[in-house]
Amino acid sequence: MTNSLVRRCALAFAGAALVLSGAGAYAGTSYESYSTTVGKLNGNGYTSYQKKSTTGADGTLKSSSVGGSHVVDARMQAQSGGGTGAWARGVNDGETRTLKNSVGKAGNARVQFSTNWNTRVDVQVTGSWRSN
Repeated sequence: MTNSLVRRCALAFAGAALVLSGAGAYAGTSYESYSTTVGKLNGNGYTSYQKKSTTGADGTLKSSSVGGSHVVDARMQAQSGGGTGAWARGVNDGETRTLKNSVGKAGNARVQFSTNWNTRVDVQVTGSWRSN
């Protein structure tokens, strides 16, 4: 019984030390699903924000579906302070794309989607992404 109590105390202490040190997983290292509508005629749509774990680390976009026979462009966008990445052009169903960016560690980032200037309907996009 004493051994069990010592083990539990050690685990509790280690867990508290981890929390207090600020270490732990950033949301950006895990894939998060998205489903958003991208407006017609060069319109935009957005994912929710994730917190970056590493400055400038490439993000990953896994597109499940892009509505109809359309394609969209996608880029990582910082909430503030710059770091917006280059566009990944022509994202279609079932594609995985790398999202280059310069968003800083612990900065909030999201994916911005855009339709082409001549897309006459709103486009629904679904998939998952991570900011890293």
